[in-house]
Amino acid sequence: EHYELRILADYTHTGLQVANTWARPSPRAVLGELERDERAEVVFAEIFPPADAAGVEELLRKVIPVLDGQRFSEYVSLSGILSSNMVPPRNSVWGGRLYSFGTPHNSNPLLSTTLKYSEHITVECLAGNAAINQDYRVRLWGYVYQESELPTVFGTMVFPASVTERTRARTLMLPKSPIPVNGNTWKTLPGGKDQRIPKINPFIRFAYNLLETDGIQGDYQFRYDTGRVSDSDENLYFDFDDLDALVVESIGVRPDGFGGNLANTGLL
Repeated sequence: EHYELRILADYTHTGLQVANTWARPSPRAVLGELERDERAEVVFAEIFPPADAAGVEELLRKVIPVLDGQRFSEYVSLSGILSSNMVPPRNSVWGGRLYSFGTPHNSNPLLSTTLKYSEHITVECLAGNAAINQDYRVRLWGYVYQESELPTVFGTMVFPASVTERTRARTLMLPKSPIPVNGNTWKTLPGGKDQRIPKINPFIRFAYNLLETDGIQGDYQFRYDTGRVSDSDENLYFDFDDLDALVVESIGVRPDGFGGNLANTGLL
């Protein structure tokens, strides 16, 4: 059972959720507790968004995973609205292009970015600026291991590592010592909350423009420090130095409806 993909947390919200409020189920309520000798990694999530029978969506604005009591919103912030659902149910994903936090049972630190925890997991769900009346569901999928299995499955996390950007001929070194994988080191691995610098984590985030984009003021930047998005979880401006890097694999855009005026979207 410990090598089979399984549900690690399963939360169904029923009834009214008042606008701009959080639903914060306990780990026990979502069946997200581990035994003392177990460790787990989250590979992907599913959100079944709130909508009525006619497909009219309700505003599940944000879903955040909480690992061992710590919110992971700095790295993972998911929209749960039907038209912009970032992690739809896997049976409805076209072409099998399922978003994954990382590659399970892997010792390559650039691939092993699954969310790792040792005690419990849950989610926090934010209603948007209108109440939610329909049911919605969030599921987290992954693997559970016995502590004694970790050295066999993972061996040693291979460090040092490097990331190379061929376009700019830039290589970012990740100077760490190799990490033997066991129950004590589990949360210090990529995707864990107790990593030492340099840290490696998955990153998925959405943003809505808080102000009008009239074209007169130039390109619209989704920056929290200039008041262009509502909170820091939606900030898409990264003032990195030579020690930081963001590897962008994909970007998605929801335009402003039929006949809208969105001309271009790009990375600068």
